This record gives sequence, C-alpha cells and structure tokens, in this order.
Amino acid sequence: MDIRSKSWLDLEPLTIEYGNIEYFEDFYERIKLKPEFSHIPKKVFKQWLWTHHDKEESIANYGWLNYETIEFELCSWSSEKLTDIYVIEPYREYYENRASYDDLSDFCCTKRDLKQWKKEGTWNTPPIILDINSLSEAIPDWCELVAPYQLVEGHSRLGYLQSMFTIDKLGKEKGAKNHEIYLMKFRTTEG
Repeated sequence: MDIRSKSWLDLEPLTIEYGNIEYFEDFYERIKLKPEFSHIPKKVFKQWLWTHHDKEESIANYGWLNYETIEFELCSWSSEKLTDIYVIEPYREYYENRASYDDLSDFCCTKRDLKQWKKEGTWNTPPIILDINSLSEAIPDWCELVAPYQLVEGHSRLGYLQSMFTIDKLGKEKGAKNHEIYLMKFRTTEG
C-alpha cells in the first residue's frame, strides 16, 4: 500500500544523472507552473519539499496530506509560543543537542546565519510548523503527529532558538522576542 497522496507524488523532484535529483531552480520552474501548488512559498519548496521529499519521516508523517488544501502562512510567533513545539523522535536528540548550548560560538551554522543570530537574535529562514488541530482528515495510525504544533522542518534552528534563550538569560547576547515561521495548516477557504 502506497501511503503517499497524489499531490505528494506530483511534488516529487525528478531523478537526473547518476540518481541525483534535479537542481532546485529546475524543480521550482517546473512546479510553480502547476496552479494547484501556486500557493506554496518558494522558501517552503527549497527548505523542505525539494530537500526532504524522499526522507522516510517526511513521507510517513506528511506524505499522505493533500497539498492542494494545505497552506503555509508566514507569521510571527513569540519566543514563549515556540517553547512547546513537538519534535519527532528521529530528530529529537539532534534538536536537543542544538538546544543545549550556552554560547553562540557553539552554533554549527554558516557565517551568515551566525551573524543573524548575533545581530537579530533569531534565524534567517523561518522553520515550518504544522498546526495539527487544523487538519480536516483523520490522522493515519503510522504518523507521529502530536498536537497542537509540530516542527516539520528547521530542527537546528529551533534548537538554536532554545539555546538563545539560555544565552540571553546569561546576558551574553540578546534574543529576539518574536520569530517568523511558516505555519502549515489546512486551508479553510479556497484561494
């Protein structure tokens, strides 16, 4: 039994030479022409749907959804709201490791991202968080989905944010009060 929805299959990157997937720009140029996916932001495609499309955890937990009816709303959440986001088991240890730092010098990220953490106290690219309670379909038994909110993509960033709370409390750097995220949820209206 294939657990993947038709829309998940339609969003699959093409396989090119030597088993590699198509370049992101080629993928995006092809996918953006499909009106049923025109509501999905380019950053969501790049950081998740293209990059992690073949990952077992993505397929099991999110591959059954109909992406014609899922929206990604760019919004700002407070630091407090981001303290209780569920992280799936396969990535929990990784996330907790990133959440355990007490100095920015421990962050394993690009210079650009480190500069953003230092200057703004937040991430460059908004992570994707799923509003479990918005889903209109019954959640399959095989999924590890825990309400109310679950991290879909951005495990390092959410972990680093937890570390920023510690770093801020120690007075070493200033963390931002609000942070941009993509809230993934069932679209209640067409358009």
